[in-house]
Amino acid sequence: MTLLSSAMKPLRILTISHMFPTRRFARHGIFMCREAQQLRRHGIVCNFLVGRPWAPWPLHYLPRWRNYGPANPLAPPDGLEARQVDYLRPPGLGFRRFEGRALAFSALRLAEHWHREDPFDMVLGVSMAPDAEAAVIIGAKLGLPIASLAIGSDVMVYPDRMPILWKRLCQTLEQVDLPIGVSESICTRLAQTGTCQRAPLCVYLSSDTESFTPAPDKASIRRELGWATDSVIGIYVGGLVEGKGIAELAQACEPLLDRHEQFQLVCVGAGPAREHLSQLAGRVRRNDAVVLPGRVGPDKVPRFLQGADFLVLPSHSEGLPQVVAEAMQCGLPVVATNVGGIPEAVIDGQTGLLVEARDTEALGRTIERMITDTAFRRDAGERGLERAREVFDPERNVRTFANALRSLVASPCPVSQHN
Repeated sequence: MTLLSSAMKPLRILTISHMFPTRRFARHGIFMCREAQQLRRHGIVCNFLVGRPWAPWPLHYLPRWRNYGPANPLAPPDGLEARQVDYLRPPGLGFRRFEGRALAFSALRLAEHWHREDPFDMVLGVSMAPDAEAAVIIGAKLGLPIASLAIGSDVMVYPDRMPILWKRLCQTLEQVDLPIGVSESICTRLAQTGTCQRAPLCVYLSSDTESFTPAPDKASIRRELGWATDSVIGIYVGGLVEGKGIAELAQACEPLLDRHEQFQLVCVGAGPAREHLSQLAGRVRRNDAVVLPGRVGPDKVPRFLQGADFLVLPSHSEGLPQVVAEAMQCGLPVVATNVGGIPEAVIDGQTGLLVEARDTEALGRTIERMITDTAFRRDAGERGLERAREVFDPERNVRTFANALRSLVASPCPVSQHN
């Protein structure tokens, strides 16, 4: 049943994103797909223009570029329309200064054609870079208001690594009519630029509250997954990359896996930092101490969380990762680093435990408490579930998002000149 009033005109949004599910990476950009499905219930239709690095023959046969070739096409979730545009993006951080303009240059003709077929009401960038940069250029050409999400590394990491990206962020925000952060910490960071046309809006993105629920029978789920029913399982879900603190996780868990025979570490995902975990598995005396199932589909992630006892996320930086909300909705307490928007979800000592990034000793102590303190683990999980239902209520958050988008279309920011 739609929440759209019969008298309310449907809103069409050209949604520009370099992140979108593909055949091989079904969770890539899934957060915005979920949000689009929720917005559709409010009469807002998001059509995706997806930028992908250009990988012509024979480049797409090389391992580094294979994921951008025809063997890994877009895989739109049910009800969403997406059109792909290839743009020039050589490897390396240094090219990021040009990426937004490169995406806009390649996407503009397709955007204009699509707009003529069925006019859009606004343009939305799914991240500040490169999507918002491209959205600003395309929105100006189409004469449409522009909104953009800020989701994490786009404002919390890359601008610190390259000063030119901070300057580019400020320039982009001058042309964005509605900046939206997925956490309060990100909104604060946006406001620090001094270039926002209006106060950044915080919107916690929707998650799948039907799939991510407490396990009705944890033992049966563990048998299904091949895990020991009497283990204490700490789980990590995400990319296995250095910025997620995988090296610190392996170092912190090594003595714990030796001391606590009931402890198992499950790390779901793939990436170059997997080597740290593979080496850890080889050093620990127990064959089943470290479980590395690799990348799994979105439909399987809830089962992995439901089978675990707590989530561990030792990231060096974050926005507000969806996996934290998903774990809390499954009734899991969380061990995580005190970065980005994580403290907005995880209340230290109540719904989980927070440590400083890169503090391996503190990470080990908090994981050990989760292993040994059964009462705290249970109580923190229950409190986390209550907090998730309150803070991440999808209906309330999507209503805030939808109302803001409709208000923008009805009354675009008068400061915007879209030069």
